[in-house]
Amino acid sequence: MEYNPPNTRKRLAARRRRLSQQSTAPVVPGWRWRLYDGLRSGRIVSGVLFVISCSLLFYVLFSNRFRVQTVEVVGAELLSPERIVAAVPLRGLPIWLIDEEQAIAPLLRSPFVEHARLTLSLPDRARIVIVERQPAIYWRSNGIDYLVDRQGYVIEPATTPPPADALVIVDTSNLPVEPNMRLDSDAIMLARELAWVLPHDIGLQPAQIGWDFGLGVFVRTAQDQMIVFGRSEHLKRKLTILVYLLTDGTAFTYLDLRPVNPFYQNRTDGRP
Repeated sequence: MEYNPPNTRKRLAARRRRLSQQSTAPVVPGWRWRLYDGLRSGRIVSGVLFVISCSLLFYVLFSNRFRVQTVEVVGAELLSPERIVAAVPLRGLPIWLIDEEQAIAPLLRSPFVEHARLTLSLPDRARIVIVERQPAIYWRSNGIDYLVDRQGYVIEPATTPPPADALVIVDTSNLPVEPNMRLDSDAIMLARELAWVLPHDIGLQPAQIGWDFGLGVFVRTAQDQMIVFGRSEHLKRKLTILVYLLTDGTAFTYLDLRPVNPFYQNRTDGRP
């Protein structure tokens, strides 16, 4: 009778291999254990807080509650508030995404605006504060009168004739003038001072105050005299010399006070 002889060693080795494979196979935990482990480690709480934070951030950034609804304008006189609001379109924009300096830049390019500031207030308000350029003199060039502020910035052509007591500087060079251009600020300062000092301190009423590219500021009197001051430096010396000549009764039709030794002449032939 034939039978298979038992091979104990082979069977034991095979069994050990099966047990070894079973012991190294990964153990998959159940859902209860995973829930408990997530709560214990804080991963679930962190995930919930992250989702809530993202939702709140999206709401704050894009909700209509935080979009600009009200725009307040302060300091506008020459410009209408509607014109300012149109130049700075803020309504409907998310308040968090507005750059104040960039938003206000179009206003600063206007010849009417000297300074401008934008402030934002939660949840939906914007406030624009402007300082307008105030007309101080009239600058006449090529027969056109322009409104000019104290710093010499051209605002716009005048729509009405200058009042009788207004300071008008006549530009005999007839250079082109445009809004927002800055004129000679020293000439404007000197002309303003002469308009006050000559009649009140010296008793000389100017018939015209002018400016020329080559001469600077000059004054014409009712007696057809032309007095050249140039620029504002050494004004006290120039006025002292003028007072001396007027007091001494010196006749002149042209007086140039710019040199250290002033030049004057008296022509009666009608030539300048």
